[in-house]
This record gives sequence, structure tokens and C-alpha cells, in this order.
Amino acid sequence: MPEYPTPTHVLTKDAVRWSIDTLGALRLHPTFVMYLYLRTQQRAGTLATASAKSEELLALITMPGHPTKPYYFPLIDRGKRTGKPLSTFWRAENISGSWSPGSIRRLQGGGWLGADESAYAWPDNHVDLALKQMLYGKPVSALAIGAYFLRNDGFVLADRLAAEDVIAGFRAKFDYPDDTEGEFSKLFVIDSPEVPFDWFEPAQPTKRLLGELADV
Repeated sequence: MPEYPTPTHVLTKDAVRWSIDTLGALRLHPTFVMYLYLRTQQRAGTLATASAKSEELLALITMPGHPTKPYYFPLIDRGKRTGKPLSTFWRAENISGSWSPGSIRRLQGGGWLGADESAYAWPDNHVDLALKQMLYGKPVSALAIGAYFLRNDGFVLADRLAAEDVIAGFRAKFDYPDDTEGEFSKLFVIDSPEVPFDWFEPAQPTKRLLGELADV
């Protein structure tokens, strides 16, 4: 088995809370989560075996704290936005069923991800479709997306502890290397706002943010 360096830092709770508030104020199609997952599978050559029940996907959205809804992600495309956590961020256990090939192809927005009842599709113009139908024509903050979906990941950092490290971590996790810059810049902006908190804190082996955010 390959050896991985020991993480030195994790995102702070304040950073993750900021990401929830930031994303929750935007209009974003919830299936964008599935788009990011399927894109990594396609680039790895494993789209044919991609599953809406994969541990890799469900780890992105699992959050303890709700008695009946195990998933939580601040991407909604309808309803009132307050810039604060909403009850609609919690998702029921059947969310993976909604993202199966047969179900996803019947969705309004994102239906192009389903080829048929048992296979996902990956059209050549997926970037333009994602921008139009999932981000509603406006690129989303890579910092906010990264701070949320990397909330349980460890970082290996030396003297730089900045927002740029969150974005770099997001690009690494979701396979956006330098040669995908044209694709990346269509879907994401890399603005780094001034914030009154630290993005990172020292990693502790037994500490996971997943278990700390049940009060969001």
C-alpha cells in the first residue's frame, strides 16, 4: 500500500461554517455534487462503475446531527435564501436513489448525466451544461466549495496557511490540474475574501470536523 504523508492541518470550524453560509446564499443545483463526483470517475476511466451509493460520494455529504436525514449539503436551487443554514440543507437517505442513472436522467437540470436506466453519460459539452443548468450561468466560489467538501480532509502544509491552500486542495481532490484551467475557470472563481478567522488549525489524529458540525 502507498504511504501518505501525515496531515499537518485541517480546516477550522469557522471556515466550514463560512462555506455553508456562502453557498447557502446562492442558487445552486444540488446535483452539482454528483457532477463533481462523476467527473472524477470519468477522468479516472471508471465512469462505467460509478455509483450514487459509493462511499467516496456519500462521504462528501454525510453529516451527523439529524434524526432521520443523514446527508447535509448547502446547495439548493429553489426557496428563500437567508445566508444562514436552512433546514433544506438536510437530505433524506434516499438521495442516492435520486442520483441513480435512471432517476437522474429524469431531473430538470442535470438529466444529461443519465444515459439510460443503468449507466451515466458524459457529454462533450458537460462544462457548458453544468454552468447553465447547475450554476445558472454564474461560476461558483472554489473556496466555498472546497471548504465544505474538504471539511474532513487533512492537509500537509508548511508556512502557507491561506485560502489559496483550500482552493489547491479542492483542485487536487476533484482532479482539476493546471491543464484543465480553461474548464476550471468556466465553473469556478478563486476570489479570497478577507475573513476574521483562520482557515486552518493543527491536525489532531482523532479529530474530525464531521462530528463537530451537527449544530449547523
